[in-house]
Amino acid sequence: MVIDRYKLVNYFHLSRARLAEVVLYLIGLSFVRLYILFLCALNAINWLLAYYVNENVSQNLVVLHYNVNLGVDLIGNVSDIYIIPTLGWSFIVINFLLLLNVYRRGRFLIHLLLGFSLLINLCLIASTISIYLINFR
Repeated sequence: MVIDRYKLVNYFHLSRARLAEVVLYLIGLSFVRLYILFLCALNAINWLLAYYVNENVSQNLVVLHYNVNLGVDLIGNVSDIYIIPTLGWSFIVINFLLLLNVYRRGRFLIHLLLGFSLLINLCLIASTISIYLINFR
């Protein structure tokens, strides 16, 4: 089996051009730009909250999870708090990659994926705030 190098390069350039076309189409929609603006702002707030907790803690170990029934579930290193904003950013990226594949099916699916990312980031901000409250109040 012989692989045609020129054909492979042609497929690569066509797929790259198609990807750029899809991204420009999605960014051209005003509500997608609004979602992206809110998602980036929420994620930046989450990063700032995590940095604030990391800078103000005086010991190496912090309470990372508290259960009402059982008490403290998870104690970890103070730098483990950065997992929360990283998880939020990964949800944004994964949902946007999914959006690149399903954007043709309608605006409802676009709202669903981006709204889900928004909801997840709000919940992650609430978890970062609860970590602050558990450790400092």
